[in-house]
Amino acid sequence: MAEATRALEAGYGNRMMLEVAPKLDFGVLSPAFKGCELRFALQEYAANGCTFLINNRCELYGTGYQPLECRYCHHDRVGEGTRCHAAIELDWKTALGRALVIRWSKQLGIAPKLVDALRK
Repeated sequence: MAEATRALEAGYGNRMMLEVAPKLDFGVLSPAFKGCELRFALQEYAANGCTFLINNRCELYGTGYQPLECRYCHHDRVGEGTRCHAAIELDWKTALGRALVIRWSKQLGIAPKLVDALRK
């Protein structure tokens, strides 16, 4: 979550998307699939790849903004993405995680109903 906070502060919020938990009780900000920027994460965009992946290289690599999930789950622990993702979700299912999602949506002027839902 720290990387997402720094990325938002650095102006990358417009290239993020929101993955929403099945129970709609929390969300996870992540780099968007190309074409899915500033939206809820939709599987139909997954084949487009990450908005930060240019010529098979991550624009965020080495910047301090690369998400933990990308660094740790997808690259260092190939094949363990689902299990690793579940562990990272725990950080987002907190008051701080919800506050960051609300801040992102307010800063970018999107999803006012989401803001209200996450405040409950």
